[in-house]
Amino acid sequence: MTTREVVVRCEQGLHLRLASKVARVVRDHQAVVHLSCEGCTKANGCSLLELISLGASEGTHLNMEATGPDEANVLAALANVFEQGAGI
Repeated sequence: MTTREVVVRCEQGLHLRLASKVARVVRDHQAVVHLSCEGCTKANGCSLLELISLGASEGTHLNMEATGPDEANVLAALANVFEQGAGI
């Protein structure tokens, strides 16, 4: 298992378009990914509903955990998504 922390930089927080991008990135890799923040339950990285339910606003620190053959690559790709705010 590999872990990494990211910060939600998008002004609107972890909204539907950003969550959709996260889910697509996870689905494109061979790894199981869960995201969580302080005081919330783990969300499956492939589930839009679970990602949105995190209620992560701008500035929220998210912990990502990945397991599988692509774990390092998927976390790097997700970190890039959060750094860029999904290009939104």
